[in-house]
This record gives sequence, C-alpha cells and structure tokens, in this order.
Amino acid sequence: MSATIKDVAKLAGVSISTASCALNEKGNVSDQLKDKIFKAAKKLNYHPNAAAKQLKTKKTDNIGVFIYGFSGPVFSEVLEGMNKAAQEEGYNLLVSSGSLSEKIINQRQIDGAIIFDSHIKDEVLINYSLSNYPVILLDRDLEGDNISRSIINNQEIVYNFILQMQKKYQKIAMITGPNDSYNALGRLEGYKEALKTKNLQPIIYKGDFTYESGIAIGQKLTKEDLPDLMFCANDETAIGLMEEMKKQGYKIPEDMAICGFDNILWTRHVEPQLTTIAINHTEWGHDVAKSLINYLKTSKFLEIGDPKHEVIYRASA
Repeated sequence: MSATIKDVAKLAGVSISTASCALNEKGNVSDQLKDKIFKAAKKLNYHPNAAAKQLKTKKTDNIGVFIYGFSGPVFSEVLEGMNKAAQEEGYNLLVSSGSLSEKIINQRQIDGAIIFDSHIKDEVLINYSLSNYPVILLDRDLEGDNISRSIINNQEIVYNFILQMQKKYQKIAMITGPNDSYNALGRLEGYKEALKTKNLQPIIYKGDFTYESGIAIGQKLTKEDLPDLMFCANDETAIGLMEEMKKQGYKIPEDMAICGFDNILWTRHVEPQLTTIAINHTEWGHDVAKSLINYLKTSKFLEIGDPKHEVIYRASA
C-alpha cells in the first residue's frame, strides 16, 4: 500500500497541513522543518505529485457544501446566501452532512468544496485540494494548497460585547458551545479575556449549541446562586435557558439577564425579546460561495471580508 501524506506527517512529527505546505512549496515552513519532511517523504517513497494526479476529468457544475447537521437556523441562513450566489453563476449546491460527506469528496463528485464541518478529516481535505480542487473552510483552521478560510472573529466580538454592555453586571456566567467548534472556542476565549479585563471570576457551564442544553442548565441553576448575567454561546441555548427559568418562576432580566449570539429569528418572538450579537450569515454565505466560484473560473479566491456584526439590545439584558 502506497504511503499517504498522513504517513509523511506522522513520521516527520508535524501536522498534515504543514507537510502539505512543505512538499508543495507553500506557506512559511522553516528550512529545517522542510528538510525533515522531505527526508520522511523520501524514506516512505512518497511523491506528492503522484498523489495529486487524480485530476478533474470533467466539470460537474456542482459545489459541495458540507455541514455538521441540518437543524440549526444559522446553517439555513448561510446556505441561503450560498444558494443565491450559486444560482447567479449557474452552479448547483450539493449539501451533505455526516458520513456521506467524505465519500462525496473522495469520489470527486463536485468542482469545489465549502466545509462547515469540523468532523471531516484533514487528510481528506488535503488530498482533495492537492488534486487541484478548491476548498474554503469555515469554523476551522487548516492550511494547504488550494485552500482558503473565512473565520468569524468570535473572540474579539464577544470580548467587546461584554466590556461594552449597557448595564454594569458584576457576576457574569457563560454557557459554552461544543469543544470541537472553532466558533464556540473563540467565544469562550473572548468571554474569559473580557472577565479578566474586568477583574471578574469566570463562571462556565458546558453547553452544546442546542435548545435542550439551555433547558438542562436552567434546571441546574435553580439549585444555585444565580449570576447577574448569563452569556450563551448561541441563541438556541439562550432561548432554552430563558424558557426553563420562566417555567421555574424566575423573571428575566430581573432575576437573571440573558443574552445570546447569532440573532436568529426566534430571538424576536420570545418574551422578553433576546439581547444578542447579530451576524449577517446570509451575506457571509454569499461572499464565501462567490469566492469559490471565482477560483473555479480564474484559479484565484476572492478575498472574503469579515462578516458584518452588531449588538442588538433587547429586553432580556
């Protein structure tokens, strides 16, 4: 069985993306590290060009969009923007989630890929991109040939949000998102950095971006001293928390203020309406798809600006 880039990276003691950059003369890899990687490749008889020889045989006019689950409203907003851009340029979106995603990528059923799923293996994406297919990553950090990224600056956004809250809260807690989400980790770091600046002690509850996790933590909070403010890593969690606290007889924001992140439609239809951070996900999705399509036409990605955001102050905080 022939060696893969994953084997080279493992032998050299580096990441797959670093091995790819070195072997393809991309990125800022030190000469010392390059030498180590090339020696590993030679020892394994690995040839990067051979791995990339499975070139495109025909144009499919399909763009693959790979997401982690279909349930969240944020994904729907992002897909709306991507679909608009695809229709403008005569492309179709092939949307996939779960175990089928890697099969679609490996079988080269698409002209390019947009990845909003941290569970797809790095090796799959590197090998796909080495076959001259463009990849744009969202909510993920990976470098390689024909790969671009667009990441929301969650850390800075949350940091500024907490420091600039209109009311002076002294006990600020947070419900996090899943550990494998780049967005969730950035929001957590922004929260911790802001509390450090304010000389406050962080109070952290583990969530997973779901309505149900908000309910579960609400049930737990009824047995504890409430914080002044609960910042939730996304709106679905915040709404679940709010509904459970109201069910238990607490008043929002009098007993505890609550705020979220994303400004999904539900935030305007709960009582009280939810204070949140609005991200223009539809415009972001449109810009991401436009960048990928431009690469398919010119071999160059368009620069994707930071998604627009604003704080929406409502009655919950």
